[in-house]
Amino acid sequence: MFKAGARLAARRSASQLAASRRLPRSSTASAASNSLASCVRASSSSALPATAAATSTDEVPAPFSSMAVAAALLIATSGAFVQSKSPFGADQSKSLHSPVAEEENEMHTILNWSGTHQVDLPVSAYHEPETMEELETLVKKCHETGTPLRPVGSALSPNGIGFRSTGMVNLVNLDEIINVDEEKMTVTVQAGARVGQVVDELRKHGLTLPNLASIAEQQMGGFIQVGAHGTGAKITPVDDFVTSLKLVTPAHGTITLSPKEGDRFQMAKVGLGCLGIVSEVTMRCIPAHNLVEHTFVLTRAEAREQLDTLLKKHKHVRYMWIPYEDAVVVVTNDPEYQVPKHAGIDEITSNLSAEERFRPLTDLLVELAGDDHEIYTLETIKGMGFGELRDALLSFAPLDKDHVKRVNKVEAEFWRCSEGWQTKPSDQLLQFDCGGQQWVWEVCFPTGTYETNNGNDMKLLEELLQAIEDENIAAPAPIEQRWSASSSSFMSPAHGESEGLHSWVGIIMYLPSDDANQRTEITTEFKRRYCELLRRIGSKVSAASHWAKLEVPQDVTQLKNLQQFYRSRYPADKFKAQRKENDPKDILGNRTIDVVLGRP
Repeated sequence: MFKAGARLAARRSASQLAASRRLPRSSTASAASNSLASCVRASSSSALPATAAATSTDEVPAPFSSMAVAAALLIATSGAFVQSKSPFGADQSKSLHSPVAEEENEMHTILNWSGTHQVDLPVSAYHEPETMEELETLVKKCHETGTPLRPVGSALSPNGIGFRSTGMVNLVNLDEIINVDEEKMTVTVQAGARVGQVVDELRKHGLTLPNLASIAEQQMGGFIQVGAHGTGAKITPVDDFVTSLKLVTPAHGTITLSPKEGDRFQMAKVGLGCLGIVSEVTMRCIPAHNLVEHTFVLTRAEAREQLDTLLKKHKHVRYMWIPYEDAVVVVTNDPEYQVPKHAGIDEITSNLSAEERFRPLTDLLVELAGDDHEIYTLETIKGMGFGELRDALLSFAPLDKDHVKRVNKVEAEFWRCSEGWQTKPSDQLLQFDCGGQQWVWEVCFPTGTYETNNGNDMKLLEELLQAIEDENIAAPAPIEQRWSASSSSFMSPAHGESEGLHSWVGIIMYLPSDDANQRTEITTEFKRRYCELLRRIGSKVSAASHWAKLEVPQDVTQLKNLQQFYRSRYPADKFKAQRKENDPKDILGNRTIDVVLGRP
């Protein structure tokens, strides 16, 4: 028989899932849905389940119904109005955010991409300036009145790092591609431009960005400010490719920073939105090129033994470890011109059809569904993608270790059936399916140098995988592992010497259904057991969280330890001093930044 979670997961059609990820821009939709060609959802508090509406505040986990959120594209009236001091009179206020009604009982509810954090704020406290002059005026007036104004982009960050319930600004309307310099191989854009939008424009000039994160829906400002990264042992995180920044600061107005400003520039590249609102970015580019991607499965022993060779042989390398299975999915990418030509490399070379490759997953789903054909039929199963199938399978019992082991086993079989090659433009292959709504935590730690890996990367994974099994964690696949070179940005988790090698490891628990109780149980398990496990093991190698995935611990002792660690790992005093100089009233920060690094 179906469990409630499985039934609810099954009701998500492909179109509903797409809607919950990518909402269309609309001049009449809420400002939040306007802000994202991707992942911000907007709705009224009254349209959400009681459990979601009750937890609406800065950086508080929200067990949302994705269907309710995806359906509610327009702002609706909320019964509760949170009073927020506005720096504007009525006429000025209307001109500085999106064209929505200005009634005092209207609220924005913004949910992040992973469905784990929401923020509720009055319409009057949410702004979408349409010109640089409007942005500068907004920042100046908020500074004068001490009104919060946290910059938010596409709301892709799993921890809602751009959220603040008392004031936010989104640069979605400031998305111009200002200049592409083919000779210098640079691109200058307004910070609200999406990464994918920039890549599309660069393609016309035979250029592309040097690296991408797993998706390309971020706004460029957020892309660099949180220290996003791709993978490649000799490729730095994306912030390291910035050559110039324009910041709108509360205390000093608009300033431009470049390498000649020394430490101020290196601090501001990963400024977490706290040193000024990034309004313009110039980045280095590289020639556009195709990548040849090779996907194959190794045993754990083979993955350990071959790692150093793979990191030096391939431009991009990604490992996906599967808990409870002796299987590591390896994905390598190399420029087409560097790959020897041989038969079969131009297309995916698997001899199996898509139906055959998906069969391990679909067979198990049919078995679990039993006679309940109302939910899963051959027709609906055929229309499901990999992420949807995994969500459906997990939803039956996502915290039952033995059930998760069965799902992981068929996932490993799917990848074995999917081994092969494909060749596509780099921006297409460097993005990949992140799965459905999820809790995710990713850490970064040094692992020697490019020439001499000290083995921290494999030691951490070995200990983590063993501890998962010893402590019976219902850990789904994958545990993702990527690598990068050092960043020159002081606040990057990968900051270090120029030849340094860093590993990034991410754990995950999916939220496969809309069942509120199930989502709460998964959240508790992930934070209290799985994250604590990685925290304990990661501390041995000085692992620091990706800024967009850092969650503030609820335990007082853990919080004190985190504060001490971050203030020793980063130049926290210098960062704090720069914040005080640029933003003395702390209108740009939020609880996460202030708690972890201290108020300016």
